[in-house]
Amino acid sequence: MRKQLFVWSLLLALCLASSSATAGGCKKITGSVGASYYYVGCSYDGMEYLHCLDTPVKGKLKGTWRFLSNPDWNAVELTVPENPDDLGVGSWDLWVVWALGVFETKKGDIITQETDMLNLDAYFDFGALSTMSYIIGGTGKYEGATGWLGVVATETEGGVLRGEICTSKTK
Repeated sequence: MRKQLFVWSLLLALCLASSSATAGGCKKITGSVGASYYYVGCSYDGMEYLHCLDTPVKGKLKGTWRFLSNPDWNAVELTVPENPDDLGVGSWDLWVVWALGVFETKKGDIITQETDMLNLDAYFDFGALSTMSYIIGGTGKYEGATGWLGVVATETEGGVLRGEICTSKTK
């Protein structure tokens, strides 16, 4: 129940953030993400990364969402009390991670700087993952793009994708 409340709270926050969107050459993005595949060692645009995650995306950004991170960027572990009575919850192994995010589509790549928060104890057993990605550029149709993308998901069951992409190429 607590995990569901956490996921729904994050989804509500993403929806509220989307309501403050600007007009112009911007498009709202909705979609879903599938189960993720984690592997060690990958590259993008000539740069090597140690921690890699590929996730299928359905909806307006049909393609693959790639998480690319190196150890010196990777994670900060948050300390949560081990006594369940302290917060009303059990011990959590919470991590905050930042990484390069790339949404690869047929029309080009959307390049983001993403910040993730996940519960490693529960993550591999249907726990929550929330990601806020700020769009810092792109290729093809998404060259010069700005905006944001947010994901609330689990590694094994997927989740939802929401956001807004602003480009000068609005076809």
